[in-house]
Amino acid sequence: MRRIHVITQKELVDPKRLIDRNAVVIDVFLATSTITFLLKYGYEPILTASDAKHALHIKKRENLSGLMLGEHNGDIIPGFEFPDPSLLKNTLKAQSALICSTNGTKAIEVAKSAKRLYLSSLINGHVVAETLHTSTNKEDSIVLICSGNGGRFSLEDFVGAGQIVHHLLEKGNYSLSDSSRSAYEIFLQSKIKGFKNLLKSETSDLLRRKGFENSMDLVLRSFEKIHIVPEYINGEIRKG
Repeated sequence: MRRIHVITQKELVDPKRLIDRNAVVIDVFLATSTITFLLKYGYEPILTASDAKHALHIKKRENLSGLMLGEHNGDIIPGFEFPDPSLLKNTLKAQSALICSTNGTKAIEVAKSAKRLYLSSLINGHVVAETLHTSTNKEDSIVLICSGNGGRFSLEDFVGAGQIVHHLLEKGNYSLSDSSRSAYEIFLQSKIKGFKNLLKSETSDLLRRKGFENSMDLVLRSFEKIHIVPEYINGEIRKG
């Protein structure tokens, strides 16, 4: 029977244990939401970096001329635009995007050793679950990685993991770890509340203080409305 694990923050990930597993990185507020919206608006491929120095190295190496998005602890990195999905618009021509963030893109870097790596948020977790269910076999393990908040637990990411667990259980039989069962139960509780409890999380408080509350409102309004599965392949993120 397929087993679902939830890792509560990126710092607990052992890349070597992901090599033969399917993994999902979740950063609801905000990186994986922004990446999914970028794909929706026509930006592809999307490259990720662990920090500004890494991003500038990638830009020079790949000779990129596309959109540059970046933040550190909620502050805009000089020379970048803030990765706020509410500020994005459809691109008139196909172009790449590069993004670096405090938690989400670091989690992607840690998880890139996985057999297959997807990105999820509340906006698209339902279709990520569908992809996982149809593309894995009965002996596969699925690892859901919450990006966390600077080495700490993140409520919204845990709820995002629970969303995937919920949809997988609706589709078949899965064995759950204690963390995945807890994420599932907290997701159901949060959904009943319309996810308003997520607006009281540490990350939402930070974004509100920095003036980016519209980004959180967009994510919650877009719950399961985006039918895109971002997949990390050979250093790039594309539609799966």
